[in-house]
Order: sequence, then C-alpha cells, then structure tokens
Amino acid sequence: MSRSIDHLVLCVNDLDAAIAAYRQLGFTVTPRANHPFGTGNALIQLDGMYIELLSVVEPSKIAETDLAVPFSFPVYNRDYLRHREGMSMLALQSSDAETDREVFMAAGAAVPPVFHFERDAKTPQGDTVEVAFSLAFANHPLLRNAVAFVCQHRHPPENFYFPEYQTHANSALALGKVIISHWAADAVSEFYEGINVGGLVETLHTDELVEKYGFDDRLFPSDGFAGFELIVDDIDKISDAAMALGAVEMNGFLILPPSVFFGTLVVIKSK
Repeated sequence: MSRSIDHLVLCVNDLDAAIAAYRQLGFTVTPRANHPFGTGNALIQLDGMYIELLSVVEPSKIAETDLAVPFSFPVYNRDYLRHREGMSMLALQSSDAETDREVFMAAGAAVPPVFHFERDAKTPQGDTVEVAFSLAFANHPLLRNAVAFVCQHRHPPENFYFPEYQTHANSALALGKVIISHWAADAVSEFYEGINVGGLVETLHTDELVEKYGFDDRLFPSDGFAGFELIVDDIDKISDAAMALGAVEMNGFLILPPSVFFGTLVVIKSK
C-alpha cells in the first residue's frame, strides 16, 4: 500500500528568519517549540500533513552518539546544517512505527530502534497539551543526506492539528511530490519503490532537474532532497509574495530557487 506524507523537515540556520519568510509567503506559522534534545521548530499545518522548520537551538543538549546508538535525529540534523540548509528528511504517516521498521529492514535499509519522544505544545488559545511521537528511520547508504522515516502520532489529533493554523492567506492546500536530485537516481528510485513511497518522490539526476525546471542553481544537491511541490488553490494569492522573495516563473510554475529560500526548491502549482 502506498504511503502518505506526514511532514517535511526543512533545516535552517536561523529559525526566526525562516518563520518570517514563510509568513511573508502567506503561511500561518505555529509558535516556536523546543524539543528536549536540542532542536527547535515551528510548523506550517496543512490538511493532515505539515512542513517543519527545524533548527538547532540548544547545541549543548545534543548528546553525541556512540556505538549503541546508530542514529540520532538531533545529531543528524545538526551535522546536515554544518554543510548546508535545506530539506533534510521526509516523514511518512504511520499507525504502527514498529511494524513499519520491519518493512524498512526487508527493503534493505539500515534501521535503528524506534525512537519515542514527547514534548509540550501550545494550542492557539495558549493552553499546554502533550504531544508524543514514535519514529522509525529508513537509512540507506546512498541517502546519507536524505533520510526517510515514519512518524506515528501518539496523541489525540486535536492536540496537534488546529483549524486556526491550517488556514493560509496564500491558499496553500497540500504538499505534492518531493523532488530528489541524486547521482545514483535509478538506485534511489528503486529503494523508494521498495518502501512504498515511489509515487511521492520524483528522483532525478541533477541535469534532469535543470532540464525540467529550466534553470540551474548552485545549491541543487547531487545526493539529497532538492525540494518539494506546494499545491495552492489560487496561485494569484501567492504570486506577489513569492516574486518578492525571489521566485521565478518557469514552465507554468512559480519556483523559489534554493539559493534564495533557505536551500530548498519550492515549486508552486495550482491544484
């Protein structure tokens, strides 16, 4: 069965600057929140999926891994930011992270134990609620800079998704395909098919990416997530803000290049 996107992790050096830019683009952004392990985030909620703006906010809380801990979410994202900003992770919806971990292992991924964590969150009214997650990571040797994982939400939906945060002035509706640029595109595509996300990910060689969108960019990766499609109801409601932030019109799309938008390619298209 094909999987669905839960969220995208967009790593940024300056969380406040990213929040301001996404608000300028017409998004409603949730208040900042801190994880107990040194990273912090703010979210852009859509219908059943979201964008996570993530940064390292308390480096001293990031514990170094050892041989008993094969993968660490905060260490991975900290190290990602040491060489670039951009989309670091693709999170998929899950109702059972432990079962999904077994599927990932069968597809040939190196899979660490499921990672469980909890944190406090604020409602739009200012109340504090608890949210809890279980993550199963599907690591692959070709995707050291593009990790996929499942995210099981272990809390009531009303503790996380709020209508006040899901309404956006730019008419954003959903996330479309995730775009990956990789020198071994065929092998990467085969891996994504093996974990049932082939329909969500478009895997291209860098020259194919350039040909498709009609321009090159110095921050197009050769081995990672280039960016994502954003589906909007009315492209006129986002056009002026996107152009002010450096978007270009190419092949019928509005496109924010990674070099002007926190290392991430954003392809804006009408539903």
